Amino acid sequence: MIGEEMSYNNNYGAIVGSFGLKSIHYNNSEQGVKKNVEKVKGLSLFSATLFIAGEMAGSGVLALPRAIVNTGCIGIVLLIVFSINAAYGGVKLGHCWNIVEERYPEHREETRNPYSIIALKAVGKFGSSLVSHCIRFTLFGAGTVYLLLASQMIQSLTGHVLPSINSCSYFVVIAVCIILPMWLSSPKEFSLVGWGAILSTIVACVLFTIQIGVDANKSLRTVKHDVHGFHDFFLSFGTLLFAFGGASTFPTIQNDMLNKKQFPTSVTIAFILIMFLYVPITIGGFFVYGEEVDSNITLSLSKSLLVDLGNILMIIHLVFAFLIVMNPVCQDVEEAFDIPKCFNWKRCAIRTAIVLLMILVGESIPQFGKVLSLVGGSTITLLTFVFPPLFYMKLYPDCERRHIPLYERVYMWELIIIGIVGGCASTFSAINDIFTDSFTRPCYWIK
Repeated sequence: MIGEEMSYNNNYGAIVGSFGLKSIHYNNSEQGVKKNVEKVKGLSLFSATLFIAGEMAGSGVLALPRAIVNTGCIGIVLLIVFSINAAYGGVKLGHCWNIVEERYPEHREETRNPYSIIALKAVGKFGSSLVSHCIRFTLFGAGTVYLLLASQMIQSLTGHVLPSINSCSYFVVIAVCIILPMWLSSPKEFSLVGWGAILSTIVACVLFTIQIGVDANKSLRTVKHDVHGFHDFFLSFGTLLFAFGGASTFPTIQNDMLNKKQFPTSVTIAFILIMFLYVPITIGGFFVYGEEVDSNITLSLSKSLLVDLGNILMIIHLVFAFLIVMNPVCQDVEEAFDIPKCFNWKRCAIRTAIVLLMILVGESIPQFGKVLSLVGGSTITLLTFVFPPLFYMKLYPDCERRHIPLYERVYMWELIIIGIVGGCASTFSAINDIFTDSFTRPCYWIK
């Protein structure tokens, strides 16, 4: 195992891998030697960081350059601000779960829907139900975006060989192929997915950045930047929010950690890594291509081996990230239907049904940017920027022993207000774009 650590005490020896895959406990009875071997699965700080970064970095980085072009230079500032605010919200969400475990020992065991439980303890049953529905919508939408992007990239790679097969067909094929891996229980059972998701993204982003630099040296034209209205601004606002919309899976990842109190550290490291990936491509796309940049920046890059390799790696990332983001919503739905946690046919049926529904949505709205903006401006805003500080302010005070400083309360209320106002405007713009301004025909539309 990578980074394997070994620790012992007087009662037992534990062997813990970097992914926290196994612990072996030995107990001696008074009558003789008795050994009990117990396998304990869990994520380490490092592996949790990989899951967080791998789940977020991907579709966001591909769509950000177009979003920054639509918002102008202020978009670069918003990118940095949203990163800080999203990381702050993730840290507070981690503290919320630690408080819940501290006060309610029954939740220290494996839990399917930790975010909903945080809401339940903070604001009651209505809040818990609202969070569950938001998570389902967010992750379902994010998963659809990932598959739409992957199918678009596959078409870009194979278009000259198989011109008759479009992205709609690839979308169905990818969705069907991914059903079997979805039957696995949780990220603990496919820990290498975290490695695959983040490493493929890092290499792909490096390749795309190199190609942007090559295009910048070749281009002699003046880059054009138009002034965009409020509609484009708030539509891109949702895209920026989507790029940092991993909070819906954070409590599930934290709940799978060996040491849950290390989760805030994992969030901080993950966001630093993500910004190192986001900034070069975003700024490069803005200044090198300007108004000509596509909603998927890879389609704006000059055709080359670097771009093809980057697309292949990004497809791998999108498939792995899909498995990560869809797992919490699957577990939440299974909890609602009271399906046993062990592997069984009911789990397979529920998860297969979710994929089939996703195929219907993806075939109905085949442009990933529209789904991305809608999800980013609505439920991601709530789960990432509104709920974490609100729940933290509800849970943290405990009689007179705990007190949140005034400046921190002001900051959290600013996050909540800006999130609600900006999210509402972004959601309206996204809905307007889907159904009125630039209606896109479904894949099954008969001409």
